[in-house]
Formats: sequence, C-alpha cells, structure tokens
Amino acid sequence: MRPRNFGLILVFAALGLGACAGPSIIVSGETVRSPEPPPPQIAIKVVDREMLEPIAAQVSLGENVGTADETGVISLEWGETATQLIVNAPGFYTDSSLITVLPEDGIYEVQLNPVILEGTITTPDGRPLSAAVVSLGSVVDKTDSTGKYRLERVTPGELRVSRPAWESAAIRWDGDAPSLDMTLSPLMIKALRVNAEKAASPAAWQRILDLAARSEVNGLVLDTRNEDGIIFHKSEVEQANEIGAVRDFYDVKQVIADMDAAGLYKITRIVTFQDNPLAKARPELAVIDNTTGQPWKNNKGLRWLDPTNRDSWKLALDLAEEACNLGFDEIQFDYVRFPSDGNIKRLSFKEPYTEEVRVATITAFLQEAHDLLNPMGCAVAADIFAITLESGWDEGIGQSPAALSSVIDVLSPMIYTYTYGPGWKGFDNPNNYPVEIVSGALDAGIPKLKGDSIYRPWIQTWQLNAKEILAVQNVAEKRDLGWMIWSANSIYDDSFLLP
Repeated sequence: MRPRNFGLILVFAALGLGACAGPSIIVSGETVRSPEPPPPQIAIKVVDREMLEPIAAQVSLGENVGTADETGVISLEWGETATQLIVNAPGFYTDSSLITVLPEDGIYEVQLNPVILEGTITTPDGRPLSAAVVSLGSVVDKTDSTGKYRLERVTPGELRVSRPAWESAAIRWDGDAPSLDMTLSPLMIKALRVNAEKAASPAAWQRILDLAARSEVNGLVLDTRNEDGIIFHKSEVEQANEIGAVRDFYDVKQVIADMDAAGLYKITRIVTFQDNPLAKARPELAVIDNTTGQPWKNNKGLRWLDPTNRDSWKLALDLAEEACNLGFDEIQFDYVRFPSDGNIKRLSFKEPYTEEVRVATITAFLQEAHDLLNPMGCAVAADIFAITLESGWDEGIGQSPAALSSVIDVLSPMIYTYTYGPGWKGFDNPNNYPVEIVSGALDAGIPKLKGDSIYRPWIQTWQLNAKEILAVQNVAEKRDLGWMIWSANSIYDDSFLLP
C-alpha cells in the first residue's frame, strides 16, 4: 500500500510545481507542437543561352514576383505544387515553364534566347551597301560587304541606318519580324564652289548664302588648301604651321555655323600631292627631277610630293581630320594623283613608276583617309580626271574609278568640255557639245563602279552659257546624280540655278 500512496504524492507535487512555473498546463493526452516550417524556397537562375552570362530578368513564380540580381539569381516561395514560371528580360525572348519538382541542388536554371534582328541594306538599284551603320537603341552594327547586319539583344523601337554621303533612314520595328531590309539612297547634292576670297568677304558670302536659299543649291565647297599649297583658315596642324602655309583668310568656324544654319551640305577641298610649300621645306618628300636631283617642278613652277612616300601623306590627312572635327560633312581630296603637267620623263619616285604601283598608291592613300574619316562621320571624296571614266588605263596618274570606288564614298570627275581636243567622239570642237560629252563620260564611267562610290561630277561655267549649264545639270540628275559647279572667281547668278 505504501508505494501506491507515494506515487500519488509525487504526481500531485509535480502538478503543483508546474502551476507555479506559469499559466501553461499540460493536459493528459496532448503533445507539444513544433513551430510551423517556412514555405520552401526555390532559387531561379537566369542566364543568356549564348553567352551563359547572368541576366537581371523579371521572374514570376505563380503570384510571387521579383527581379534577379546581378548574378542572375532570385529566391522565391514555392508551394511544392506545379507552378507556372515566367521569365522575361529586355532583349531576350520570354521563357515560360511549369515547375513540378525542386531540383536536387535547389537551383532552377533558365536560359533565355537573345532577340536577334537581321537584314540587308541595299542601294536603290539593288546593290548591297557596305559600311552602313545600323542601330536600334544602344545596339549598333555595321553592314558587311554583302550589305548584311545583325543586331543582338534588341527591343522594339526605331531602326536607324546611316552612311556618310547617303540619306539616313529610319523605320519602326515592332519586335515580331526576325528580319528587316532597308534601302538607302545617295544624297543628291547640288553645290557651288566658293573660293577663299568670297568666304572671307561678309557681303560676298551673304550673297552666296542668299543665292542658295532661293535656289535648289543645297551644298557649298570651300577650300581648306589650294593648288599653291596655301591653307586658308587658322589651323592647329603642326606641320602646316611649321612650313608657313597657313593664312587666316576666312573664319572657318563661322562659315560652318552659317552653312549649318542654312541647312547646307558642307564640303571642303584639300589639294593633296601638289604641295609647293611642303615639297620645298621637305625635299625628301618631293618628286625628284632625275636630271638635277632636286624637287621636280611642273609647268607652273610648282613642286609635287611623292605619293609613293607614305610620309608625304601626313599633312593632307591631318588637315582632313581637322576639317572633319571642325564640322565639314565631306572631305574632298583634289590633286590626289601623280603629276601630269610637265616633263614627266624626268620624274623620279621612291617606288617604281608603273601603273600597278600608281593605282595601288592612290587607292591606299584614299583607303587610309576613309578609315580615318568615315568613323568620324565624314564622307570621303576624290576629284578625278574625266578621261579615266572612258580610258582603259590610269592615264599615268594612278586614278582608276573601279579601284577607287571600293574605298571611298564619292568620285567627282571633272568633266570640263573645253579640256577635250578636236576630234573627240567625232566632234570638231567638243566644247560645243557639252550634253553629249558629259553624257558619254558618265555612261562609260557608271559601269566601272565596283564598290559603293557614287559619282558627283564637276560642271564648268567657263565657255558655257546658262542654257548649257542647266542642260549638263540635267544630264547628271537624270542619272540620279548630284553636281558641283566650278567657278574660279565664285561668281554665280540665278540664270543657271533653278528655284
């Protein structure tokens, strides 16, 4: 009997002690419950399928939404039931999947496919256009030799295409079409040459601006350096100042500002290898007279640089770079050739005087100019002898339309009818047949264009009347080409400029 009574006493004692510890009372038959476990978490990792790099994408797992961090990872609650996962990020296709099982490592990886837009840029006649800049938002590409571009990780917006010397174009892309082709047209520039004296005279300069405003003229050509090697505005080019070639004729920043205000296309002409000041100061860069060992001079007593000596390229390229930075739209290289006016039998160059070397030399110079200036946004042009459009060789000067058309933007043949001798094309005086002469030259030259260059011919005013000048303009325009009118004294009037 004593053990049983002792047990009851112990139970009552234990209950009494429990009551003193707090309000909780353990009732016979109940168990102590653990805290509720938190909902399971699942880590979502988002990466670029091609680059396998993390993406800060927006992630939706059922009703739970968040954004992956810079590592591409986000943790969200998952109810351990089949749940819809939606992942999207700008520039990538949306991914949707159903999560039914938690991966062993607790990380569910999603690989997003980048949105890719491709296409081809062509000319109006269907030729592929290379080196065109194609952009959509911050994504940029440049067309290859077949005119193709590829933009990766793009979002809907305005697709823009541009190329120096060509009209810019834009079109809205809604994000659905995987490819988009566009056509670019060359700029139709109708320009007047302005000499330094007219650019320096406020009254004369204003008359030219007024003439452009009331006519179809939409561009002007100003000289940076002329046939005598004189530079007509202040220049920071060290070599130009060292040889004393800089003259402060006109305020280049002001004339550029004036042309911008008038909406005019801005061209500057840089005489290249006929450079009397530099050849005199640096005879080692000059064409040498093999009978005297001194720099060769042409019929006007002017010295020439040796185009085969790459050190002779520097000044022209530096001036071109400066002009582009100043705001000109197009850099036009004149006298970008080998010498022709004088006793060429006495010429001596650093490299052999062969047609292959001559053409390769001039082409290489203009290629270097294009590589320098095109990325800066400037078109590159070259004045060429019109005879090369119809001739079967380089005429001894290194100019080949076929070769040059693959490296620059504009070829400007100087189709001056007074330079053609009696008997050309059966005409006793070719100057009396400007339409026939210009038409024949352009029609012969256009098939020689192997690259993306366009022709924009120079038209003379000397020895032609207003009706003839208008007729020659029409010859170019009928072939979808612009034109530039040359006047030595830069005197023009409305008689040969349409409203």
